[in-house]
Amino acid sequence: MTRTLALLATVFVLVAGVFWGLKRIPVPQHAQPAQHHPDTQAGHTHRPATESPGITKPALSDALANTSLSGTLVPGKLMTDSQGHLIADSSSKAIMDYFLSLSGEMPDATIRKLMEQWARQNAGAIAAADLLDLLDRYHHYRTAFASGDYAAHYSGNGDDDIRRKLQMRQQLRQDTFGADTANTLFADEDRYDRFSLERHDIMTSDRSDEEKAAALQALRHTLPEPLAKQYQQQYDLQHLPAREQSMKQQGANAADLYAFRQQQFGEAAAMRLQKLEEQRLAWQNRYQNYTQHRDLINHAALSSNDKKEQLDALRARLFNASEQQRAAALDRLQ
Repeated sequence: MTRTLALLATVFVLVAGVFWGLKRIPVPQHAQPAQHHPDTQAGHTHRPATESPGITKPALSDALANTSLSGTLVPGKLMTDSQGHLIADSSSKAIMDYFLSLSGEMPDATIRKLMEQWARQNAGAIAAADLLDLLDRYHHYRTAFASGDYAAHYSGNGDDDIRRKLQMRQQLRQDTFGADTANTLFADEDRYDRFSLERHDIMTSDRSDEEKAAALQALRHTLPEPLAKQYQQQYDLQHLPAREQSMKQQGANAADLYAFRQQQFGEAAAMRLQKLEEQRLAWQNRYQNYTQHRDLINHAALSSNDKKEQLDALRARLFNASEQQRAAALDRLQ
């Protein structure tokens, strides 16, 4: 039983690691160190692109004013070579993830344009074009990843299933981006995967609870500080709903919950969590209103084609494009 619980706990951490970066709370970060770029000619120097004072920040902050990213900063800077071409690294991925987190709040074309404008202002037209090309491949990767089976399962598959799924994940990255770009783009994820494997080995070992706790603490110290903070934040976020539910049962109000989030994650993250909660409640209210009209249509004396046309029109009236897909998916589950 203890081994089974440990395995399940490790699965949970691995799953969190898989999606780490696909959708996360943006926080300010320093630019990543320059990475070796296989396509860069000899003699090229790696340097962070300079930011245009008085142009980027006002334009971007205005565009994000009514979004869940309001008040946040782009997490990092684009690295370029001496000819202005983008050097893909983990910072490039963090920047793409930052803008892609607006999915559902803005049309995809608007998000792409916003990222292109920011990249032009901060790194120039060449690097911006390279970033858009990288974004297209990243979209392909995310689609393939979402449609595949890259999470570890333990129903008779054994511990080796974790390593096999990690190898599949790395192979997909290399097939999509090339080995060198994949290694630099997903450097943080690869390091986190190795950490997760070592954690799994500790949790499933025959050590005593005290020995496991000591080994886990030593393992956490091997992570670079940014990843260690990310790991702790990931853990805190995973346990946030249960913690807040416990606080509510003890009489905590909305102000108490916000203060707790602020203490745990900082002001910017607390504001984002608050907005996400408000968006979740607003979505639930709109979806509930939609279901009432949907049920009237479904129970009406109409042909199947007429019902479908009216339901499509109802979704188009109440939701944006991504929300329409979400509503349709929820309908199929009912």
